[in-house]
Amino acid sequence: MSHRPTFIILIFLIIVLLASCTPSAPAPSKTGVSGQAELSPAPAPTQAPEPTPAPTISDEWGVYQENAEAVVADGFYIVALTDGLKERITGKSFPEGEAEITYDDLRYIRLKYWDFEGEEHEDGELIVSEQLAREVAGIFYALYEAKYPFTSIRLVDDFGEPGDDNLSMAANNTSAFNYRFVTGTDTLSLHSYGDAIDINPMLNPYIDGERVAPENGAAYADRTLGLPGMIGHDDLCYKLFTENGWKWGGDWDEGKDYQHFSKNVES
Repeated sequence: MSHRPTFIILIFLIIVLLASCTPSAPAPSKTGVSGQAELSPAPAPTQAPEPTPAPTISDEWGVYQENAEAVVADGFYIVALTDGLKERITGKSFPEGEAEITYDDLRYIRLKYWDFEGEEHEDGELIVSEQLAREVAGIFYALYEAKYPFTSIRLVDDFGEPGDDNLSMAANNTSAFNYRFVTGTDTLSLHSYGDAIDINPMLNPYIDGERVAPENGAAYADRTLGLPGMIGHDDLCYKLFTENGWKWGGDWDEGKDYQHFSKNVES
């Protein structure tokens, strides 16, 4: 009897045994070619409260684009307040009763921005004074081109606090128009006219003595940290706004409002 089939089977078993003993290729590591751990594009702010969902307005985004008064660049356009927008802000950032401004005094800006993870967003939005809209859109386009980081740029109305913006600030949300008084006074804030903008407010808190607002911005009271999105005199955001005549709250003598830029425009 021939032993050839038995020999073939034996060879096959030896090959299988050797293959099972061969170490598998290591999984890709999370280090770069230098062996050092890769870093995130920029440090993300600590977790903050989520905004309440914005009202769904059927086909509203298309309406904005079709009725743009001005297009600064692709994805950057300016629109007079639509009926949908008026409904969205009334009773929140815009008072239901008498006010020193009208809807016609304001403009909606649709824009794009980059977040702290280097991701692009096309749903940025601000409401500002009609007189400042083109200037503001141009500034934010320059920030977008430079990939300046933001957590979000949304209307303060999305955070469900009529006449307040604590949740918006705590979420590090950049916003502008909000018809409200200066804290502790009966004087209308420049936000009430769309003449002020708060940039990355958690990273750039308001500091007056022991008071820090928002409260979760206390970790960023140390302005020497120099983190992305923190505003200082060498920061691009500071340069773009001040070169266009805006004032920065970080230069105030009493109390420092590092998030705040404003430009007093006569109505």
